[in-house]
Formats: sequence, C-alpha cells, structure tokens
Amino acid sequence: MKLDVLSNTLVLLGIIGIPPCLCMPESHITNLRHEAMEMFHHGFESYMNFAYPADEIRPLSCIALDRDHEPNNSGMTDVLGNYSLTAIDSLSALGILSVSSPRSYTWFWETVQRVSGTYWGHGFDRDSKVQVFETVIRGVGGLISGHQFAVGMLPIPGKPGYSHKGWKYNDELLHLAHDLATRLLPAFTTDTGLPYPRVNLRYGCVNVRPPPVDTEHGEKPADKCRKDEEEAEKAGFKPLRNERTETCAAGAGSLTLELTTLTRLLQNYKTNFPERVEIFLRTTPHMKHSWDDVEIFERVSQQAFWAVWERRSSLDLVGGGLDAVTGAWEPQSGSLAGIGASTDSFFEYAMKTYILLSSSPTVPDAKNSNPRLPHEYLDVFETSVAAINKYMLVESPAFFYQGVHMATGEPMVQWVDSLSAFWPGLLVLAGDVATAERACLFYTALWQRYQALPERYVPAKQSIQLNWWPGRPEFAESVYHLYRATKDVWYLRVGEMILRDIQRRCWGRCGWGGLEDVKSGKVSDRMESFLLSETAAYLYLLFDEAHPLHRGDIPWVFTTEGHPIVMPKGRTQKQNELLWRETRSKTDKKPRKNVETCENVKVSHPNVKVGELFSRTASRTDTFHSYNAVGLHLLPDNVPRAPTTLVFLNRENIPEEFGYFNDKDEENPYRYITPYSPTNGSFYPWTLPPQLIEPSSYCAKLPGENKIDLVFSVIPVKIGEIPPPSWIDIKGGILINSLSGLRIGFSRELVEGRIEYFITKIGDRLIRQDEVVVIEKINIDSLQVDGQARFRTSKDEGYEVIFDFETEQKPPTPTPTPTTAKEGLKDKKVEIKMDGKDLDGDILKRVEEILWDSFKNHVHEKAPAAPRRTLTPKLTSKGKAVIRRHLHAILSSGIGAQEVPPLTLKTHAFLKSMEYTPSPTLPWRSVYVAGLGCDYPLPSIAATYPIILFKRGKCPFSQKMNNLPTSSGIKLAIVVNFDDTVVSHKLYEEVVDLDNGGGVNDWAGLRDDYLIRPLLDKYQVDSRNGQRRKNPIPLVFVGGGEATYAALGEARGVGLRERWKVSLDGIVVGNFVPVV
Repeated sequence: MKLDVLSNTLVLLGIIGIPPCLCMPESHITNLRHEAMEMFHHGFESYMNFAYPADEIRPLSCIALDRDHEPNNSGMTDVLGNYSLTAIDSLSALGILSVSSPRSYTWFWETVQRVSGTYWGHGFDRDSKVQVFETVIRGVGGLISGHQFAVGMLPIPGKPGYSHKGWKYNDELLHLAHDLATRLLPAFTTDTGLPYPRVNLRYGCVNVRPPPVDTEHGEKPADKCRKDEEEAEKAGFKPLRNERTETCAAGAGSLTLELTTLTRLLQNYKTNFPERVEIFLRTTPHMKHSWDDVEIFERVSQQAFWAVWERRSSLDLVGGGLDAVTGAWEPQSGSLAGIGASTDSFFEYAMKTYILLSSSPTVPDAKNSNPRLPHEYLDVFETSVAAINKYMLVESPAFFYQGVHMATGEPMVQWVDSLSAFWPGLLVLAGDVATAERACLFYTALWQRYQALPERYVPAKQSIQLNWWPGRPEFAESVYHLYRATKDVWYLRVGEMILRDIQRRCWGRCGWGGLEDVKSGKVSDRMESFLLSETAAYLYLLFDEAHPLHRGDIPWVFTTEGHPIVMPKGRTQKQNELLWRETRSKTDKKPRKNVETCENVKVSHPNVKVGELFSRTASRTDTFHSYNAVGLHLLPDNVPRAPTTLVFLNRENIPEEFGYFNDKDEENPYRYITPYSPTNGSFYPWTLPPQLIEPSSYCAKLPGENKIDLVFSVIPVKIGEIPPPSWIDIKGGILINSLSGLRIGFSRELVEGRIEYFITKIGDRLIRQDEVVVIEKINIDSLQVDGQARFRTSKDEGYEVIFDFETEQKPPTPTPTPTTAKEGLKDKKVEIKMDGKDLDGDILKRVEEILWDSFKNHVHEKAPAAPRRTLTPKLTSKGKAVIRRHLHAILSSGIGAQEVPPLTLKTHAFLKSMEYTPSPTLPWRSVYVAGLGCDYPLPSIAATYPIILFKRGKCPFSQKMNNLPTSSGIKLAIVVNFDDTVVSHKLYEEVVDLDNGGGVNDWAGLRDDYLIRPLLDKYQVDSRNGQRRKNPIPLVFVGGGEATYAALGEARGVGLRERWKVSLDGIVVGNFVPVV
C-alpha cells in the first residue's frame, strides 16, 4: 500500500510541474565527466606542446619550469628533478581516461614513446638531488602504473603492448622505473633502516656523505657529491653545506606500494624473459639496474616502514619528523602526531600494503628470512586508528582531527591541514563508512567557505593560518571513495562543486594554477603535477560509473599519488588481456541508460523506503553543524565571484600582473557556464537541490547554541612575585592551580536523557572527551561569578577505593630521542612526570610541557633544578615499585546496606605533594581474598582482616555478606565485577587497565553511569549465630575483572574517599572534578 502511495506521489509531482527525478540525470553526469576530461587535457596538452621535456609548465605565462640550482629551495628541488615529471606522473591518468576517450588513448601512447625516446639508454642520469619520497611516488609510481596500463595489467583499449599506430612496446617504462629506483638506493644505507631524505640521481650523494661505490664518471666520490653545490655557487646561490638528515614518518614509511610492486614485476620479467635481460644489459650499459638482487626494492621499503612503526610512542602515536641517521624524533616536528602533513600516507600505506600483499605475500629469501605477513600491516592500521580516535578526534563544534603530542596525547596544535582530507577516503577502504561520512562534512563545508581548502585552518578561531591551495587532490579523493561506497548523489554534487571552482578560479592559458590565497583568489603561476595526475583523474572517475576499474575483481589500489597499481601474480600477458577484456565486454554490452544516481528503480522493489529516494547525507541531522563551525552561515545569500588577480613571472623572472579573472574575463571559456559558483551561493543547500532532502529531515541543535564562556578576574600579586601557572597538564586532563584571569568554555549537551555541561576549552587548550578538569574543592566553594555563586559542589553518589600494590621494578625503556635533562632546559621545556609504571617496566613517561617563562627565575642551566612535580613510583627496599590506583566504586543499597562507609582519606596525595611517596599511608593494611563467598561462611580468621574481597557471581550480594563473621575489625567489603556481558566491565578495562599501568583517568575512576548499584535485599546477619548485625558492614562494587581482583588481593594498603561533583547554574559539569 505504501509503495502505491509513493508511486502515485511521484506521478503527481510530475503532473504539477515538479520533476519526479530527485537525483542527478545521467546526461548531466556525462557532461561533468567530459568537463573533467577537458580539464585534464587543457593542462596536459599545454605541457606537452610547450614545455616537454621540462618538469612542469607555468600555466599563466606558458613557459617551461625546471629545477633551479638553489639547494635551499626545497619546495622546487625536492620535486623537480629534470626528468619530465608531469609527463611521467600523468601516465596513469591518461590510461584511466583512455577507456572512453580516443584522444586520451592517443596521448597515452605518444607520451610512452616520447618518454622512452628521451631517457632510453642513459636513464635518469641527472645531476639533481631530489627527495626520495616524492621521486618514488611520482616518478617510480607513474612509470610502474603506466607500464601496467601498457601491457594490459590495468584496463586499456586496443591491443596491450602495441600503440594505436602499431608501435611495439618493449617494457621501456618498467626498465626506466628500474633505473630510477636504483638511483635512489644509496639513500637506504643508514643503520636505522630509515632512508636519507634526499639523493643525487647521478652521483648518489646523500647529505654530505659520498656514495658507497661509483666511479663511472671518473671523479672522486667526495668531489662528485659537491658538484651540485658547486654549480649552485656559480649561479650565485648560497650552497647547502650542512644539509639536515630529517625525514618524516610519511616520507620514510610510504614507499612500500611502488617498490614492492616494482620488485614483483622485475621478478616476473627476470623469470619469464631471461634473454631480454641479457639484451638489456648488453645494449644499455649506462642505465642503472639491480638485476642481481631485484628483491632489494621490496626489502628496503618494507624495512623503512617498520623502522617508523617501531619508533612509535607508548600511546601508539606516530610523530612527524625524525632523523634518518640517529632514528630519533626531531625535538619540534617529531613530537607532533596528526593525520595530515608528515604522517598522512604512512597510515594509508599500512592499509593498502595489507590489501596488496594479501594477494601475494612477501616470500622469504636469503636476505629476508622472516618477512612481515600481510595482516601485520593491518594491525598497524587498526592500532593507529584506535589511537587517533582516542587522542585526536574532536566532535564539537564539528567532527575533525587535531594534532597532539605523540608522547602524551595532549593537544599541541588546533589547526587542520588540507592534506588530512584524505582520511575519510581511507576510512572507506577500511570499511568505516559512517565515520568517513561525518569527517567529510567538515572538509566539504571548509571548501565551500573558501572555494578551496586552505593549507591550514583553525576551527577554534574560524580563521586561516596558511592560505594557499596548490591544487591538492585529497578532498576529491575522499569524495570519490565515499560515492563509490554510498552512491549518494550528495558526493556527485560535491564533485561538481570542486570542478566548477577549479574551472572558475584556476584557469590559465596553458593549464591550471594553484591559489596563492584562497580568500583573494590570487593564482599561482605553477601547475603541480598532482593536479592532473590525481585531482582531475579522481573527478573523472567520480563521474564514470561504468569504468572497468569499478567492475573488475582484481585487488588493485591507488598509490598516494593516485596511480592505480596491481600486484602481478605471474599471469601471462594474454591472461591479463583476456581478464580485462571480459570485464569490458560485459560493461559494453549494457548500454548507458538514463538511470538516476540514487537508484530510483528501487521504487519497484517491495521493500522500498522513502529515504532511499533522497540523499542520506543531506538528510542528516548534523549536516549543518560543520557549516556553522567554519562560519559559512555568516555569508550573505548571494556572493558574486571576487576578482582574481593573476601574477606570474615573465621570461626575465620579473613578476607581472596578468589581469583580473572574473565574469568579464573573455579568455576564460568557463565564464558563461557558472555566472556564480555554486559554492558562492547561499550557505545551504548550495549545489544540492532541496528536493533531495527527505521531507521528514530536521537539523539537530547546534553545539554552538549551547556554549558559554566564563572569564575570571585577575587576582593581584605582590611586586616581584611570580604566580604559578593557571593550569598544568596532568595524566588524563588538566589541573587548575588558579582561576586568576582564566577563560573556561562550557558546552551544554544531552547525555542519556539529562542535560550536562562539559568543559571544552581552557584558554586556547581544547579538552578532549576522555579528559577531566581537576580543581581543589575549596576554590570552587568560595567562587563567585558576577557577584553570584553560580558554582556549587555536592556529594556524588560514587566513592573511590584507593589501594597500593607492589610490582617488579625494571629499568625504564630508552626513548628514541636521547634528550638529557640539561638539553630539555635548553629547549625551554620542563618535564613533569607521574606514576605510569606498568608490568613491562616502562616507568617514566613524559606527560606534559610547561612554559619556560613561568620558571625562568628558578631554573638554571648550570645547576638545573628538579622538575616541579615528579610523580614516580616509590621503590621498596626489595627493589620493587609501589603503585597507587584509584577505582570508582558504587555503594550498595537496600535494607541490608550501610549507607555511610568509613572515610579514610581527605586528599589526593599526588595532587598535594611534590613527590609521590605514596603518602599518606593507607589505613587498611590487609585484604582477605574470599573468592565467590557463596557456599559456606568464611572462617573466623577473616574477622581479623579490615578488607574482604569478593568476586561477583553465583549468589546474591546479601548471601555473600551474610557469610561474613561479625567483627569490628572488618571495615569494608569489596565486590569485583566479573560479568563479561555487563558494559561496566568492558569500559572499565578500556579506561583502567591495571596490567598496563592504569588508564588515562585511572586516578579519577569512572562515572556512575558505568557501574550498577548492588542491592542488599536482606538484613545483614552474623554467619555464626544468625542474629542481625547492629553495625552492618559497608559494601562497594567495582569493575575490572581479574586484573582488579588480583591487584586488590595483593594490596599493601586500602582506603576510601568521597567523590564530589560541580554544578553550574544547577546543571552538573560532567568532566569537572573537585578534590578535597
């Protein structure tokens, strides 16, 4: 019946003039696909016609661009190596477009021939010191992917191995990839397994170190390694005599896809065509090769990956910069962990290497007897995702990821960089589409706000930190993957938005320029190769549903440079040809129909749902939240395009103004297509037709509407007195020392049916969801805001069980960065360490940094003072460490309960003392371990123990208590939860894992929500005579299972303290913890 009503409704919409098509017509998709193809060819053909064999073309001035001789100009010299970068990097994009474009197919084979003709014989014998990472992903990756298209391992029209004019392809691209990769091998000669960041393609120079062996050019190695710097001096540039050896996690750990695939291709070639190898060696003596050990590429790339991972922090976080020679994380860049610049593709290659190797694992050989298995790469990815979600994820005011300190997990930077826009696409590959959809909303809103992604954006301030966009593809990549996974028309509209903005803002006479400023629209006279090889290719594939890459079942992946590659499995060329031809023939037999993208054909299905006719993303309740977070709602309803000033370097390298790029620019062929960019229109639903939003959709309350900021008055201090810092980082959150001049941000949220406040920010420091803010209760009780006592403290229902236990003392694990205390003071940092010992011996963990200015009058380099607070375990005379733990406990209820337990502690010792003693000594010194305590009364000896420890289960709580002997010596009974089906047990082990040294908030315990209140439904009686007890024994319930039970059973002391809570205007502040 509902189906009939729906069908009649759609018919009625058509009758009254509202089109029943709620999605995107195929004709429109075809036009967008054609425009993406034209976008690519406009840039690529300009390059081939006016700049080849240079690396790039300047899109505004139409002149070739090659590297200069300035070694410090890493922005150019790291990428441009004088080896026709744009042609090589674009080979895979040409292969992709060739499926439906004879024009692209022709250009593919012409480019293969021209590159082969230019570099065959001498290979890439260039006196260019290039970055290893960029050369592998752009150069080696482009050649490998182009080779796989040429031989039919990846789909291409015509006869694989032969051009459109009958020219026979003899694996030239594979040999050139072999030559280029071999020239990079001198970078892999460190003792750490991490490659040097740069290497000279001709001489093999890495840093100031000469190559291992190279006498081909008749010069001494030391002289050859100075050659590029000498040329720089002749050109008038300052030479780089002391080049740093800093690489990054992404640069060192993102080489596995290209180099492993290269090894497999060379192995197959060497096995199947040994005679061709002999001919190659005879006829091309000047080309580099490693035919004697082709496995070396796979070996060194995987070795570098694991060298990065083995240096991760104890929190499973990977930092940014690290030294290739020492293996130590860099003091500044190395401490920053994020998902963007310096780390991004490391996570990507963990997942994709797993996919690629799953079809063909690494085979052991004499030099790699125990290679890593594919699932180990997946373990790295899943472990990294768990750490990223725990420490970096921010969900309010929008869903994004912040940069944190790799050692402590504390927020370090609040900006989001454009490179991190790849993350939603990677989550799609991992199967987490729901999180990917939420994450992509933020980048979508940010793009719409600025018609591009600024390099760095600060959500907390709604401001740009770095304002350029060089044409990066990461956002388009994620949109492509999300559409493949969801088929939601939303992502087609987002792709259209990206395409239109590039057409409107970045067009030049000879290509597409990046934006020097996303706000002013100033265009750069440079077209990076990835704008063609990735950005244009992803947009094309987004609009090509029938592409063979979308239909085959071979496990191929995109490299981080957008090159599709597939692991060779020993198939013959004929087998590859037949496999892809079978896929294409099935596709070609199905004519393209005018089928709507959100599959309205489901109307005929008996289980049709109205929501399937609309965009699921547009109908989300939180879609608008990201727009609000970037200030998009502040724009007027219609914003015409701002004039775009073009500045370029002429042939004399003098900046010249090209003119204004706006609606009246007659040279721009796209000026009439979009009189206003869809992204410059109203803030919602911008390019998306309102009909795509499900009628029952609504927008949830914006987080920003429920926020307040409180600024506290500055308390005067005496002249010459240095006040303590207002707050410091502690394990699991923030400790407020003084409210003087402090600004605290609160967010009002709905939590399980009740309204609560949460502290979200202290000053500029964001507070994560799993963090708490600690303050002394006396500071809250006496506090007034605007003359009113808006804060109140009250007794919480929960208590805390505190106990000390011993564990074996082991030497601390050495950290990768050998920074002494004296060096730490030079860096203007003070370490604050606290109790973090676990059973594996990692005792001292760095948890925070405090600004030097607060202590500069008390800390001197010649006589360094001790850290302000060093909370480390106390050692016993037996060489063991005493660890103190705090467990959240719930008091029992019912007629048999003792409502007020004996309180033994009034303070948090570790917050009050400068050193961890533990102090004060806990009063109850022995524990009777009673097991389940159900079958029989406990022996009389139990009456001499102050603490009775039970396991939960088998019998009611009352039966356990009635098996106790009546004694004034028994102070407390503790029941430990052992039920795996109860949520409290699982959450407790995640937050407080005693086997691993406690959780993030181990001292604060868990919220009451996660523990049940035990019911004593019978009066307590004496187990010996059955008489009712005059003074019932208190019972508390804790979680944690075996770990907690074992630790409590060996406790040297036990105590109990109250928990308090803070209310603001009568509403509980969920993460504000007062201590007494």
